[in-house]
Amino acid sequence: MTDEAVIDINATPEEIWEYVTDPVHWTASNPEEHYGLEYDTPDNRPREGATFHQREEVAGMYADLHGLFTYIDYPSVAVWTGTAYYPLLHGLVTVRISEGGTIRVEEKDETTRMSHAVWMDFPNNRRGWVLKWLFTTVLDGQAKLYDHTNKELVFFKEQLEARSSTPSKDEYTNK
Repeated sequence: MTDEAVIDINATPEEIWEYVTDPVHWTASNPEEHYGLEYDTPDNRPREGATFHQREEVAGMYADLHGLFTYIDYPSVAVWTGTAYYPLLHGLVTVRISEGGTIRVEEKDETTRMSHAVWMDFPNNRRGWVLKWLFTTVLDGQAKLYDHTNKELVFFKEQLEARSSTPSKDEYTNK
């Protein structure tokens, strides 16, 4: 299952990258569903080959995501892949789902387009088919996956554009 959210942001790719890759900002982008993000790097920022750990909810299901950045081209592209552990029935059963995504930041005319394409790879067996059916029908997971990702991008847009429209201290003193 795949989905992609896209948004135009009035900021440079570098500004977007620096803001978005801060784990505090990423967690704040969806506070109802993000419970923390940590990169296994000295500066707690992503880089190619770095691992990360994110605790979150997707479609109302708690997930413990362990991932790896397989490719990074600063400030344009970050590709990640990982395994999300979903404890079901109060932890009696844990379902592992392969997940990944591609974050793109591309200059477009007078704005910058940010996108996050995400995927979930349910196992190709009866158990996987049942899980995918439950996720897509009972939990309305496809729509909620898009909502989850889009909410992050809308937050980044609002925060970055509010920062750039706030007059600096110098602008106040020169009036």
